Amino acid sequence: ALVAALTLGTITSAQAAEYTILDSEASSIVFSYSQMNVKMDGSFGELKATELSFDPANPEAAKVTIEVALSSIDAGYPDANVELAKDEWLAMEQHPVATFTSSSIEVLGDNNYQMTGDLSIKGHSQPVTAPFSFTENGDSGVFSGSFSFQRGDYKIGEGAWSGFGIVANDVDIKFEIVAKQ
Repeated sequence: ALVAALTLGTITSAQAAEYTILDSEASSIVFSYSQMNVKMDGSFGELKATELSFDPANPEAAKVTIEVALSSIDAGYPDANVELAKDEWLAMEQHPVATFTSSSIEVLGDNNYQMTGDLSIKGHSQPVTAPFSFTENGDSGVFSGSFSFQRGDYKIGEGAWSGFGIVANDVDIKFEIVAKQ
């Protein structure tokens, strides 16, 4: 019985998968906001993980730091991308990267979780909480979720753009992060 228990323990630990490598080509981060009461969508094409560790058998120990190259923004048309690079919006020259760094994760059940961490944009950091689901697909793990933030908290839209009459304060983020073992 002892040999059987040890053998099962070895098999179980051998099957445990820790996801540590970001598949940036398969991953996506998209955003939406409202401009003059019209929903606008965009995306970022370049992201990397400077830290990534998720073990479904021990999710509370997960750690992630994701960096998004702001210059990879696609707001739907070239003029918008040029405008967003300016100092009053994203100040990309001084702040080329937005970062999310996790601080805790909560298990909600049924492969659903909630991660809390700091979102840093344009030199300003705020805590955010992102609910997400996790599914395993072969040697990949897929994290799908969303969260919202207020652009004013990050000084996105300064000067004449600091009001929210033309461009709303709410920004919605949807992500699908694919990680490999």
